[in-house]
Amino acid sequence: MIVNSIKNFKYIIIGFIFTFLLSFCSPQGEEETHRVILKTIYKTLYFLHPNPIKINNEFSQKVYKQYFSNLDLQKRFFLQKDLEDISFYREKLDESWIHGDPTFFNITMKYFYQRIKEVENICSKILKKPFNFHKREVYIPGEQKISYPKNKKEWIEEWRKYLKYLTLMEIVSPENPQGNIWKSIKKNIRWMNQEKKQEKGRGIYARIFRKLKIEKKTDWFSMYVNTITSQYDPHTNYFSPKEKENFDLNISGKTEGIGAELQDHKGYATIVKLLVGGPAWKSKKIEVGDKIIRVAKDINSESKNIIGMLLENSIRLIRGKKGSKVKLTIQKKDGSIKEVILIRDVIEKKEIFARSVTILDNENKYGLILLPEFYFNPENKNGRNAAQDMKKIIQELKKEKIKGLIIDIRNNGGGSLETVIEIAGFFLGKVPIVQVGLSSGRKKILKNKNNELLWKGPLVILVNELSASASEILAASIADYKRGIIVGSYQTYGKGTVQTFYPLNRFIFSNKKELGALKFTMNKFYRVNGNSTQLKGVNPDIVIPNNIFLVRGMEKDQPNSMMWDRTDSISYQLWKGKIDLEKIKLKSINRLKKYQDMMTIYQTIQLLEKNFLNKKYIPLNWKDFWDENLKMQKINANFQALKNYLNVYELRSFPPSYQIISKFDQEWKKNLLKDFHIEECVNILRDFNENPLLSD
Repeated sequence: MIVNSIKNFKYIIIGFIFTFLLSFCSPQGEEETHRVILKTIYKTLYFLHPNPIKINNEFSQKVYKQYFSNLDLQKRFFLQKDLEDISFYREKLDESWIHGDPTFFNITMKYFYQRIKEVENICSKILKKPFNFHKREVYIPGEQKISYPKNKKEWIEEWRKYLKYLTLMEIVSPENPQGNIWKSIKKNIRWMNQEKKQEKGRGIYARIFRKLKIEKKTDWFSMYVNTITSQYDPHTNYFSPKEKENFDLNISGKTEGIGAELQDHKGYATIVKLLVGGPAWKSKKIEVGDKIIRVAKDINSESKNIIGMLLENSIRLIRGKKGSKVKLTIQKKDGSIKEVILIRDVIEKKEIFARSVTILDNENKYGLILLPEFYFNPENKNGRNAAQDMKKIIQELKKEKIKGLIIDIRNNGGGSLETVIEIAGFFLGKVPIVQVGLSSGRKKILKNKNNELLWKGPLVILVNELSASASEILAASIADYKRGIIVGSYQTYGKGTVQTFYPLNRFIFSNKKELGALKFTMNKFYRVNGNSTQLKGVNPDIVIPNNIFLVRGMEKDQPNSMMWDRTDSISYQLWKGKIDLEKIKLKSINRLKKYQDMMTIYQTIQLLEKNFLNKKYIPLNWKDFWDENLKMQKINANFQALKNYLNVYELRSFPPSYQIISKFDQEWKKNLLKDFHIEECVNILRDFNENPLLSD
């Protein structure tokens, strides 16, 4: 993702502003708030989105179909009759969108909550009777179903099978080191059918309905709005106020809180990890496994019971400004209750920050920088960002007298446009980095403002299918200037669009209630050679198949993605290096030829794994269920063994003569030792150093 700051919307005409000022009054109540949000988003996209779409019956039908898929993907709650009753709106949602009318959403919510209530009663009745695990029948996952249940009898039967499936998942354990598998399963099934059955059943369906019952209508409203905005493109989204707050925390890598990771365990906010150096860790009064049952935002406020509360809402209560106090009531693992007062502090998500290692072979040192995101602080331009950290790391590596540098941006989904331009400038200097298309049809050329070259030596950029947006800008600029070599999967993700955040309260001066923000696509970016990275991504110089399985695919696999195009190339000069990049690429290609069969086999493995994951049905006879799971385990074990044999997983890729010096966690170092992609990047850097090069 690329986020561009809003600086000056010169293309917002004065009439547009007056339209907003005259259209809205201060909203009263939830429904009016929803109406204002819908109207504001529609008009914003109407005037500013670069890919205008037709708001007609076809649009309405697509929204209608996608909304029910999002709301009830497994087809467990709605009946066919419900959709027929609401079908009047199938071709009316275009009008509702234009006029900001939330009636359709309100009606579907009424149906939805009623069905949740009915299903809860149905499940209670189903679980009063024992399941027949000897009966041969199958459960078909909802995404495989063509239609919703036709009547209540069919509906109840679908829920019976689903609950039976969940019960089998609980009692049929694949682990039995003693080898008494059949005896263990039979014992568990008999036990489930007797006195513990009701207790176990209540636990199953309680987990299903607890979150559904505490989700507020406003939470579902975000999903409804995003069903509509996704028709423009996959990256145009509405963020409720709390969703925007979470986004800002994630992209900045910082939050203010107690330094503990929480998980929802049967309705309890449970400590699963203490961050070393954080307030919770320093207190010595909180342990992994403790449950937080009450929270007071400060020591003078009343404690609020958070048992059963949505985890994200509990976390919002616990967070607060650095230096402020929070009072927690903790249920210890032994059952005792204690009160703990903590002073909140700034907590950093270190896993998103840039980090580095030095790789030593017999003769030279090489630097490797892992950059997970192009992070920045949306609330503080002077806060920590990826460019500052990269600059510091490069300067430290230069002191180590490295002979080459690898930048690993695999799985890096992007971030700040300004940040990636600055980072590209570390290797290219004060030159054009990217072109941005404007709604007027013109284009804006974005240059790095700093003339200082931080690194002039050999450079390799490592990418994969999940390197997106800002990552693609960096890779494309290095490739176009022939500054270094790009290594990775056959193409990057293919997201060539720029988004900006637009606060919905901007033109509604009389409204005091926070409405959230719209992140929308405002334009495309283009390489200096004129090509877009949209859909096609960046093609590496050296292709090495990746070891990831893409569940959601790439940009070209997403519905409503914007099309590829190109613009005019700009005048730019290639990097004046003394190395023949084509010769180095040829060396790497020849080196990888001996692994060609391995790569072909690995791609075949990925295809087979994808097919096995797409299960059409699940047997509900306990023996068939067990046999199927055992079969899948054996297949997965065979896949894993083959991967190991092909030196993709678990085997050391680097020769024993190599050393990796790291200040960071040893797990990362361990993974690097078996990373075939990194090994080949080091080989490429060695090829660079076989010829004289301008020293840095």
